[in-house]
Amino acid sequence: MTQYHDLPYRLPLAESLNSTEVLQSILDAAPIAIVMVDQQGNIVYANEKLAHMFGYSQQELLQQPIELLMPERFRQDHRAHRADFALHPRVRPMGSGMDLAARRKDGTEFPIEAGLSPIQVGDEMLVVGSITDVSRRKQIEEMLEQRVEERTRELERRRQVADGLRDILAILNSNRTLRETLDYIVGQACRLLHADASAIYQLGDEEGMFIVQAAYGLPPELLPELPHTQPAGQANPDGFPTGSGPTASTPRAPHTSPQSLPSRPRVTRQADFVQIRAGDGAEEPGTQPGDAQDPLENHYQAVLTVPLIIKEDIYGSLMLYYREPRKFSVEEIELATTMGDQTALAIENARLRTQVEHSAVAAERNRIARDLHDSVTQTLFSASLIAEVLPKLWAHNPEDGRRRLEELRQLTRGALAEMRTLLLELRPATLIEVDLGELLRQLTEAITGRARVPIDLTLEGDHPLPPDVKVAFYHIAQEALNNVAKHARAQHVTVHLVRQPEGACLTVTDDGRGFVLDAVTPEHLGLTIMHERADAIGARLEITSRRGQGTQVQVTWHAPATDEAEQAEENRCSSV
Repeated sequence: MTQYHDLPYRLPLAESLNSTEVLQSILDAAPIAIVMVDQQGNIVYANEKLAHMFGYSQQELLQQPIELLMPERFRQDHRAHRADFALHPRVRPMGSGMDLAARRKDGTEFPIEAGLSPIQVGDEMLVVGSITDVSRRKQIEEMLEQRVEERTRELERRRQVADGLRDILAILNSNRTLRETLDYIVGQACRLLHADASAIYQLGDEEGMFIVQAAYGLPPELLPELPHTQPAGQANPDGFPTGSGPTASTPRAPHTSPQSLPSRPRVTRQADFVQIRAGDGAEEPGTQPGDAQDPLENHYQAVLTVPLIIKEDIYGSLMLYYREPRKFSVEEIELATTMGDQTALAIENARLRTQVEHSAVAAERNRIARDLHDSVTQTLFSASLIAEVLPKLWAHNPEDGRRRLEELRQLTRGALAEMRTLLLELRPATLIEVDLGELLRQLTEAITGRARVPIDLTLEGDHPLPPDVKVAFYHIAQEALNNVAKHARAQHVTVHLVRQPEGACLTVTDDGRGFVLDAVTPEHLGLTIMHERADAIGARLEITSRRGQGTQVQVTWHAPATDEAEQAEENRCSSV
């Protein structure tokens, strides 16, 4: 059922819209701030939204200049802009492309957007302005921009961290010394973790004593205040340098004792700052930075300690120092842990390299001892036996005594040559300094004394060879003659060396029992080593042998030359 109610009398719609009161009610109810200005720039109307936005009452705004709603620094320019708009009125946004600011009654400013529309009322032109407070939008934009900047900085920081860690890995895989590697790590640790200084300490032999392995950014005037344990740069018994760098010596680390060194990164917090602690690291109520006697505590207000653990043993620590109090994020502590792991890896690599070097030295000593036993010792033993019986032989048979005397002379010459050869191997630089012909002469005399086999050495030409070629030729000849002494049972050996500007050729030939080349594996008789030495200098190695017909080892090296010269040298070597 439809119900009808008595309604109050209402004006027709057209008459209502033409009513000034109704139009004013509509403007006052509008969700945006509206202001109307006359040609003199005075406010003739402001709705409630605008008055509330600026903190005025509507009556306070009437007949006030529109510049009242602007910051003072913009008012003079706005009067000129208003005069120009009166000459060229049009609908447009105000301050297009600009950040506009408005001023409240209390003097605070806020960002706005404004639109202008001219209207003609009788003989006068009025300008209607709509104003929107965009403070919230600006806050969101600034917040988004800040987040983008923070994210950009974070990505850049992560990139720097990745680059820094990659560079450290490259250093670890290089041939840098431990000192150079640790100096680089402490510098990178300061840069990536934004520390003011850093140092790597090694546990000393005495309790509470740390030895500085590397330091970066520590003031030089602090270091003399600390007791020294070793001169900077001196190697400890393990073979590692204990000096740091140009700005550090080897002081005691005063921050913790070996017994209290943590097994994981640690920071000690007191109130709102991170405090450097000495002794056992226990916190003491009421202490403030700089209260302790440690001179470093007077310069730094925060420290991050990362233990260096090598094979489950605490080697020392990586220390990061900060002048201002701060807190460390989980990510910073994780990065510091990674830096500590790489430091431990560098130290462990250096330790392994030292062990390898020591093993190589021991192996070389054992080899020299074997060579002395196999060559010089046996030769001298044979010479001593001949010397003992020589007087009796001479008395009974002078001719046989003369033969034995010549044999004794050859033995002693061979022993002397063997000793010279061993000395040359102990000083590799000598192989480069001495002429190859002289090296081969000493080598053949040594083999003659050891194997009692005559060796004829022939030298043709004296053109100097590159050092690497000379060393390779010498070692190939050495290996070939050692095979003769051990296996060939030869009666005669020839060594022929040709040295010309076009190249060089070395040939070692014996008349021994020979062997079947295909039946000998490369690792036997040093064949692999000889081939490797020849390949290293770009030479060609040829080995020919038959049972009962001896063996020939020939290595040919061509100097950079024309094809004709190479062919001539090859023909010459083949004819030999």
